[in-house]
Amino acid sequence: MWNKVAELAKSTSYKRLGIALLLSILAHAYFFSGLDLSLPFLKKEMHTIEARIQMPKAVVKPPEPTKPKPEVIEPEPEKPIPPPPNQEADPEPTAEIMPDPVVVPEPTPAVPIEPEKIEPEQAPQPKDEGLVINENAYQYVETYFDVRTKIDGPTEGKANITFDLMDKEHYRLKFLVVAEGVAAIFLPDLLQTSDGLLTKTGLQPLNYLYQFGNKTDKTRKAVFDWQANTLQLTTNKGVKTEPLLEDTQDVLSFMYQFMYVAPLQKMQLNITNGKKLREYDYAFEGEENVNSHLGEVKSIHIAHTGTDIDEKIELWLAIDYQYIPIKIRKTEKDGKIYEFVATRVVTTRPTIDALPIKK
Repeated sequence: MWNKVAELAKSTSYKRLGIALLLSILAHAYFFSGLDLSLPFLKKEMHTIEARIQMPKAVVKPPEPTKPKPEVIEPEPEKPIPPPPNQEADPEPTAEIMPDPVVVPEPTPAVPIEPEKIEPEQAPQPKDEGLVINENAYQYVETYFDVRTKIDGPTEGKANITFDLMDKEHYRLKFLVVAEGVAAIFLPDLLQTSDGLLTKTGLQPLNYLYQFGNKTDKTRKAVFDWQANTLQLTTNKGVKTEPLLEDTQDVLSFMYQFMYVAPLQKMQLNITNGKKLREYDYAFEGEENVNSHLGEVKSIHIAHTGTDIDEKIELWLAIDYQYIPIKIRKTEKDGKIYEFVATRVVTTRPTIDALPIKK
């Protein structure tokens, strides 16, 4: 207690307050007790001393400038996930943040698609794009020729080609050449045959034979295996097998392929002569009239343009006879020419199977 009094006594404001109180006490004593006080330095005039108790003004120190604190952005507290219905919420939320539930939509059930019904008569038939097949082609046609060894020269032999579609599926071609006069003494008959199938793209050969009399060195064969896509070629030098290219023809079947696929539709042809398989590019030489025993026959003249070949074959295809060959010219590698000009065309199958040319 005394320590607090001592501290107050030291204070200037409290000292002033104490002097004022002392003077007030003396003044009261003077007025009430008649005490005469003479002060040496004061006049005898009466002075009124007014004492007021006034609290000292508090000194407010200006606040020290404070350094601005960096603004801290507190993350917004995540909203608690409401508990599922009929369940109580967890009273103490855990510190682990649970991810929002991912809603996976249920897959839409596939609607079965019924296959389109195709009536039997409307079922699509396989056919090569761009090819127009003649469905009314001859089922049988036999053509007789005069044979010449010079262009527009005298007749030196006879020939005929027979095409027979036997059961509307299998065909057979036969080309027989017989020499006449002196040439018949030392020239044997030349026989070529081709047999195969009639497909939606035309003729598809299976076997080809080239036979020049009994000369085995001139005989050659070709066997077409369309399932294995192989072509077997047999000559006096042996047997070799080559890949069978699409739409391959032999030198006999290709001349009657134009009866089903008109010329100028497809002029790049894969053709075998029994020795090798080559691609021939045929060109349109123009329309010409062929003078024959049949009169003037309108025809389309085509010829292949290659030079590195064993033989060159030119065809004059009769426009009014479904493009069957009405004139044939073969130029061999040594330059020898054989020309065949039609003299007669038969399109009715005979009742008796007989060779039109006797040996």
